[in-house]
Amino acid sequence: MGKLNYTTTIAVDTQRSAIHYYSMLGNNQEKIEHRIKNFSSNVIDENFFNRFKEIINEFVAETPSESIRKISLILPDNAIAVDTVNVPTMRKKAATDNALGLALGEIYRNSIDLKIQSHLAAQNKQYTTYSVAAIQKKILTGIYSVCAENKMLVETTTFAASSTIGAVASLNPKLKNATYLFLDIKDTFSRFVFVVNGRTVGFYTIPFGLEFLDGQKYIQEDMLFDHTLAELTVLNAREKAKSKKLTVLAETSDEDADAEVTEEAPPAAEPTPDEDAEFADDEAEQSAINVPVSYDSSADSRPVTQKLFAKKTPRRLPKFMQRPIPETPEQIVNENFRVFVKWALSLLISNEKILTLGAPEFVCVNIPAHLSYAIDAVNEEKEENGIEFRALAANDATAEVLANLEFYGGFFPKAIHKSTKF
Repeated sequence: MGKLNYTTTIAVDTQRSAIHYYSMLGNNQEKIEHRIKNFSSNVIDENFFNRFKEIINEFVAETPSESIRKISLILPDNAIAVDTVNVPTMRKKAATDNALGLALGEIYRNSIDLKIQSHLAAQNKQYTTYSVAAIQKKILTGIYSVCAENKMLVETTTFAASSTIGAVASLNPKLKNATYLFLDIKDTFSRFVFVVNGRTVGFYTIPFGLEFLDGQKYIQEDMLFDHTLAELTVLNAREKAKSKKLTVLAETSDEDADAEVTEEAPPAAEPTPDEDAEFADDEAEQSAINVPVSYDSSADSRPVTQKLFAKKTPRRLPKFMQRPIPETPEQIVNENFRVFVKWALSLLISNEKILTLGAPEFVCVNIPAHLSYAIDAVNEEKEENGIEFRALAANDATAEVLANLEFYGGFFPKAIHKSTKF
């Protein structure tokens, strides 16, 4: 019997501000060890590298080894730039490659500081299309240096979205060369990944996950996002615009009075009720409240008021946009899952450039088996949606693996497409 070896993944997770140590003995999913240590910075800067060094030292001390350990390094998606670049097709490959270099220099002005991976995605007589992934060299250098100091050899470096698809391909070989949109619903966030012929060509993250599908409460979508600062900016801009408009009208009125214009203006028409406008006005009025903060003793002792932004409340939709409020836990799950469906369809509509490489044949969803009935409910509207939703078929995978696909993918570097490895 051959000796069983440990395979190890080190993952930088900026979604949870954590470093993950993920290790498996042989191919036994039941023997996976998952350790987590947190860091405080939300960007990969000097403070991060200092903390990263401390964490790696702790991991090594907890699992001592005399030999050099080979690891896979999984970087966060927000550290990677993924793009699709078109260049004119030349007769010689070297000329086409040179055109790609020039195009990348225009797109990324700091290209000299980046490590860029490119892959030929499509080609015709006029244009050659490349899938591109880029990362700052200093990030790689800093992390590699810390790992080398601790006798860790980084064999494979990729990012979370790409590692996720590597895990999917290893769990379900039928998806190895497939073209689809993958939705990985995690605990507190969810990740969409565009996959063309088995390679990752785009990704998008939304800030809610399984806790939104617990069936306990129906939550309106606008309450899932914190856009307070943006909403306050828009409200102030509206108030400023209204104030400026009133001033202009007053000045115009004075000029008309000086000119002694006596023509009588026609009476204003009665405003017609506009349901959408009514809700918009109500929403704007509810966004701010007047609060007295002091008295001006030098004037007429009237209170000086300050507008405070009110606590966010669910947006009131016109009746024609409202759906029946779900009552049972199953109905709540189905209704909440429609938000994920909406995001999937929106991403498919708004990423035409990616779709030219290959239109997804279906949306593959990583969702716990006890919630899979939500997919069946969605597929009742398959004709209207224009695409089928399918649950990820990975019968042999444990719950631990399905909850951490991006870490598990590091165990199978050959399943990760070479265009997304650095």
